[in-house]
Amino acid sequence: MAHYKILSDAEIRAALAELPDWSLKAPNIEARFELKTFRDAIAFIVEVAIQAEVMNHHPEFHNSYNILTFSFCTHDAGMKITDLDIETAKHISALARRFQSMV
Repeated sequence: MAHYKILSDAEIRAALAELPDWSLKAPNIEARFELKTFRDAIAFIVEVAIQAEVMNHHPEFHNSYNILTFSFCTHDAGMKITDLDIETAKHISALARRFQSMV
């Protein structure tokens, strides 16, 4: 049995309104984060990977020096946006805030 709920367009819009880092680029949600250094970016990716394993939900990402872009949807749901995507986005954004506040 699936452990996620496919979201309606209205639910996606409402969820993204509360996640200013994220936007819809169908069929995915995407976010871009800039960190201070390349080392910070890699450490951030490692933390995201650990959480992705816990949640069993793995975003695609691109790293360019200190800039990271994340993109995902739920493949098992037919490439739809689910509550699991939104929950993962919340975790990634919270983690980004922690890394961006480090001096």
